[in-house]
Amino acid sequence: MPDGDCHPACAEGETCVDGTCKPEPKDPFSEGPYGSGVKEIAADFTVETLDGPWNLRANWTGEDNLVFLFLQAANTYSKGLWNPSDADVRKLLVSSPPNVHYFFASYDASAESDVAAKKAKMDAVLAALTEEQAQQWVGRLHYIKTRASNVDGSLGAAMTEQRAFAIAVDSRQRWREVGLLQNPGTGAIAVQFLGKEAEGFNYERRVEDQRDALQARQVPIFANQRHEGGWGDGYYSVKSVQLPSAEEMAGYDSMAIWMYTACPGHQQGKDAGCNEWDYLAHLFLCENDDPDTCTVELARYVTSYGREGEWLTDVSGLLPLLAEGGTKKIAYAGANGYDMDARILLWNAGKPMRPTRAVPLWGAPRAAEPFGSDFNDGRHAPITFTVDDRSAAHVELYTVITGHGFGAVKENCAEFCNHQHEFTVNTGRHMKEHKIAGSALGCHDQVSDGVVPNQFGTWPYGRGGWCPGLDVKPWTADVTADLVSGENTISYRGLFKNADYVPVLDPRGDYMPELRLATWLVFYEAK
Repeated sequence: MPDGDCHPACAEGETCVDGTCKPEPKDPFSEGPYGSGVKEIAADFTVETLDGPWNLRANWTGEDNLVFLFLQAANTYSKGLWNPSDADVRKLLVSSPPNVHYFFASYDASAESDVAAKKAKMDAVLAALTEEQAQQWVGRLHYIKTRASNVDGSLGAAMTEQRAFAIAVDSRQRWREVGLLQNPGTGAIAVQFLGKEAEGFNYERRVEDQRDALQARQVPIFANQRHEGGWGDGYYSVKSVQLPSAEEMAGYDSMAIWMYTACPGHQQGKDAGCNEWDYLAHLFLCENDDPDTCTVELARYVTSYGREGEWLTDVSGLLPLLAEGGTKKIAYAGANGYDMDARILLWNAGKPMRPTRAVPLWGAPRAAEPFGSDFNDGRHAPITFTVDDRSAAHVELYTVITGHGFGAVKENCAEFCNHQHEFTVNTGRHMKEHKIAGSALGCHDQVSDGVVPNQFGTWPYGRGGWCPGLDVKPWTADVTADLVSGENTISYRGLFKNADYVPVLDPRGDYMPELRLATWLVFYEAK
C-alpha cells in the first residue's frame, strides 16, 4: 500500500518500513496483548548486532520463525551447542527450512568477542556451501553483541521467563520453547536439531492454515478440558458430542480430527508436569458413558516424550460411522494427562464419491494381538462380501496398524522391525510395510508430517507404524479393480520378510512382539 515515507510510493501489496518498500506481511504485526510466557504474543524489540540494530516489527513477515541460541561457557550443554563441529554446522545450514532466522548471543563477559568468533566460524562453513545454499542465509544469521544478561525489552523478558539456552518466536509471533538438542542414541549434543524446531513450527502453521482453508463445520469434542490420565479411572474421558443432523451429515464427503494435547502452562519436560513417556492414546466412539462400550476407534496417537503435540488427521473413511448425526459419546483414552482441545471437522471437498458404509474386518484396537509364529493360524479368517454391480462400485481398504514390543526377540519386533501386512481381495494383493522401522532417523525425518521435534527421549528412531509425538495416519488401498460382481473374498496375513514370522527369542528382554489392528472395508457411492 502507498506510504508517504517511501519515494517513490510503495506499490500495492507492499508496505514502507524505514524508508524501504517491503512485501506486506502474511499476517500483520500483532498489537497484543503481549506477554513473555510460552505461546504468548511477543512485543516489539530491538537488538544490537554486529551488523547494526535489528528490529522485530521492521523485519516482520508473518512467515518467518526466529530461533535464539545463547552461550554460557560454564555449562557443558550450552558450550556444546555453541561450539559444534563444522560438519554439524553444515547440517544445520543445509537442513533448516528457508524461513528461519538464527540469532546468537552470549551470557559471558566476553559476549562481543564470543559472537564475533561465532560469526567467523559460521562464515567459514558458509563459504564451503554452494552459492545457492549460502544465498539462503543472507540476512538470516544475526550476532547480538550485547551481553545476553543485558538484553532488554520483550526478548530480555522472555529470556528471563524461560531461562533456557535456546528460545524462539514462531511465525504467529508467539514465544516458544526449544526442546532437547541431543542425539538420544549417542548422547551427542546436536545443534543441527535447531532446524527441526523451525520445521515443527512450520508444520503447526500449515495445520492452522489448512483448518482455516477447509471452511469446515467444526464440532467440539474437548475445549481446553483436562484429561486426568493414569491407568485407573482417569484413563478414559467420555464426552457428549453434538453432531449435525443426518441430513446435513449426508452433504459431507470428508472428515478429519484436530487434536491438541497441551502441557501445564505450555511448559515442556517432566519437571514442569509434561508427561515423560510415549504412550498409545485413542479417540473412541462409545455406546454410552461406560468406557467399556468405547470400542470403535476413530483415531490413534502416540504421545511425545515431554512435549505438546498438535495433529490434523484425515479419517474420511470412517464418516459412515457418524452418518446418523445427533448426540454421540466420544472418549479420549490414554495414560498421559493433558489439557485437551479436539474437534471433528466436516466438509465437502467436491469429491465425485462419498463413503456410505464402513465394514469392520479384523482387529480390536483396545487389545493387542501377539505377533508370533501362530499369528496366521486361523485367527484372521477370510471374510466374504457382496458387490451388486462391480462397474458402479468403489471400495477402499482402511487400516490403522501399529507394532509394539522390543528387546525380547532378536528382530526387535514389533516396534523396531518391518512387520508387513498382506491383504488379498480375490486375486489382488496389497501390502502395508514399515520400512523406516529400526532406522536411526526414521521419525526424525517426519517432523514435517507432524512428529514433535526435539523430545526428551528416543524420538528420532523409526518405528513400526508410528512415531512418538505423532498421529497414526490411516493407510488406505483402493481395491475396486480387484472386485467382481457378486461374492468377493478378502484375506489377511501378518508377515516378516514376506513370510510367516518365526521369532528368535532374546533372553535379555521380555516385551514380546504385539500388534494393534483396526481394519475396515469402506464402500463409496457417487454423489
